[in-house]
Amino acid sequence: MRDIASYLKMSPANVYRFFPSKLAIYDELVAQVLEDNFPVMQPDSGRFTSAETLREFMLGLHRPVLALMRDEEKIFELLTVADDERWPAFEVHAKRVRDVVAELVEEGVRAREFRQQDSLRAAECLCASTAALWEPKAIKNLHFRRSLMTPEDLVSFSVEALRNGPFQCWR
Repeated sequence: MRDIASYLKMSPANVYRFFPSKLAIYDELVAQVLEDNFPVMQPDSGRFTSAETLREFMLGLHRPVLALMRDEEKIFELLTVADDERWPAFEVHAKRVRDVVAELVEEGVRAREFRQQDSLRAAECLCASTAALWEPKAIKNLHFRRSLMTPEDLVSFSVEALRNGPFQCWR
């Protein structure tokens, strides 16, 4: 409990006073870890294309998850449980990621870099296709596979699907 209190910047007595359950404590810890490791993206000053910004954002999600998996095993496992069990803090994080991606897709559509499309649906597809890079339960499996694909390959492949030009959807 001391570790949790320290991470939340509270005394152990305050932790028990402010949270109604152990799950609420863990969920707040997950929220704090996500906030500390995945800050809100700052707007780009137009130096990069929408595709470049989107690639960097997705890879920027990947790096901290890898670092947590490597350096903070218990915190990473907590994130994995939060992801797997759909805890509120992780759901807020996933929605925030989707919303940022949707905004970047919309910018790309306005700049005519990406074809006209429903930006929220495109964001859902892009997030799902790159989940192995930023969702703890998925990244654990990807990390243990020996693959020819790099994180950059996966992000580039997924972002290219947004581009202008002919697109075929197989159903």
